[in-house]
Formats: sequence, C-alpha cells, structure tokens
Amino acid sequence: MKKIVGIMIVLVLMASLTPLALADEAGESEVEIDAETYNEVEAMEYPYGAEIRLLQLEKAVTKNIVKGEEIVSVLKESGYNTTELETILAELELLLEEVQSADANSTNATQEFVDLKHDAIELTKEFRDALHELIDDDMADGLQERIREMTCEQVQNLTTKIQNRIRHYNRNQLHRLFGIIGEANESLLGQYTEGNVTKDQVKNQISKMVNQMAKEKRNQIFAEIKETKIKNHIQAIICVENATEGFQERKQVRLNNRLQVMQNSSGVNVQVQIQIQNRITNRINEINVNVGNNGGPGNGKGPFN
Repeated sequence: MKKIVGIMIVLVLMASLTPLALADEAGESEVEIDAETYNEVEAMEYPYGAEIRLLQLEKAVTKNIVKGEEIVSVLKESGYNTTELETILAELELLLEEVQSADANSTNATQEFVDLKHDAIELTKEFRDALHELIDDDMADGLQERIREMTCEQVQNLTTKIQNRIRHYNRNQLHRLFGIIGEANESLLGQYTEGNVTKDQVKNQISKMVNQMAKEKRNQIFAEIKETKIKNHIQAIICVENATEGFQERKQVRLNNRLQVMQNSSGVNVQVQIQIQNRITNRINEINVNVGNNGGPGNGKGPFN
C-alpha cells in the first residue's frame, strides 16, 4: 500500500511537468474550449510557459508555410493554378509575423495565444481543403511523401530554443515540487537544466524521497498537490473563457491590420495581392454581419459559443 501511494504522489507531481507539446498541424476549423486548450493555457501561468507556447505556435506555422511553399512549387511545375494556395500562404506569412511579435510577458498573452492559434488552425484547414479540391489522391500521396522528411533550419533552430525553454520551465516546476516534499536538490536540478540528467532520473529521485516518508506526510503532500492542481486548472478555465470575450471584434482588428499590410506590400505577386485583399475584405464583412445579428459589439459572441 505504501508503494502504491508513493507512486500516486509521484504521478501527480510529475504531471506538473507539462509536456508542452503543441500539434504542428491541427485538424479543427476553430479553437475549442477543450482539454488541450486548457492544458496549454495552464502552463502559461508559470515563468517560461507563455514564451514556450508562442514559440511552439511559431514553429507550427513556420512548418506549415515551408511545406506549403514546397507544395506550391511542385504544383506549379506540373501546370496547376496555385493562386488560391499562394493567397492562403501569404496570409499565413502575415500571421507568422503576428506570432513573432506577440509579447509573452503581456497580461494579454493568453488572449493573444488563443486568438493566433485560432487563425493558424483556420488558415491551415483552408489550405488543406483548397489543395484537396485541386489535386487527385495519387498526387496527394506523392506530395505527402515529398514533404514528410523535409527539414528547415529555421524550424530546427526553433526546436532547439523550445527545448531549452522547456528545461528551464521544468527546472522551476521541479524546484517547486522539491520544496513541497523536502529540500531541493540544487545540484540535480542544475544538471537537469544543462541536459546532463533526464526527467526520468529526477523522477526516480523524487520517488525515493516519497517512499521514505511516513504515511501521514505522504497523504498530506498528496492532498496539497491535488488541491494546487485543481486551482491551476480552474484558473486556466477562467483564462480561456475570458479570452473568448470579444473574440470576433479582435479578429476584425487583426484582419484590418493584415489588409493594411497587404495593401502596402510591394513584394507580392499582383494577382495574389488582389485575391488576398478580397479574401480579407469578405471575412471582415462577414464578421460585421455576424456581430450585428448577435446584438452588436461587446456581447462576447465568437466561434467558442
């Protein structure tokens, strides 16, 4: 029984070390209030968490742009009309700039992350749908095989940067956990941060400390950690719910900004430039209609409701 309780405590402890994984491509048309979003936002309440989430979103968008550009290049060589695909990629480029300029230390970091993630998912799905309408299954299989093993220096650099931030994030979490169960092993934490010790090795150290405790102490720690996890999850729910308020109005602002940037751009194919301006203008008009039908600005209506 002592061993079982000890294992349960370690599992709860290690759950605080959020995997911090974000899908490179998402299959939904809008960001939903689901467990994935809650978990992502929950990590943003801690040091390095918001920076990691935004870096992961930057990496995901960058990978999709690189893959999209390769697809367009192949299709152009085969005589396909790729104007629509190029238009979506052009807007993804604008979105990437917005992600890169997002401030992880801002009080609105969670809101920005939810907004930009929504746009990334939406644009990725639009690209995928437009591609499927353009090509047959054989061509799709060939393209999938071609982009599967693609590498990009920019993506690799982001991966390294993310891994570094995750180690610092987990180091802080481990220090906090050690503080709950006993004195922190600063030497071990330092080795973990430098990459000389794995998370499993730290987990084993925690297991040894837990198994040496009296039953009353283990139960007290288990209750304390469980209460903290519940509080953190509730706070994440509140943050996500707050981020949905005024979502459509903020999206309209983002689209207007992209429209202005595109109108002033001189390095884009004229046909693509015209089409993306029309795309964005149409979406702005749709939002105006939807906001009007839902009772005007400030009612908090959006794709989450």
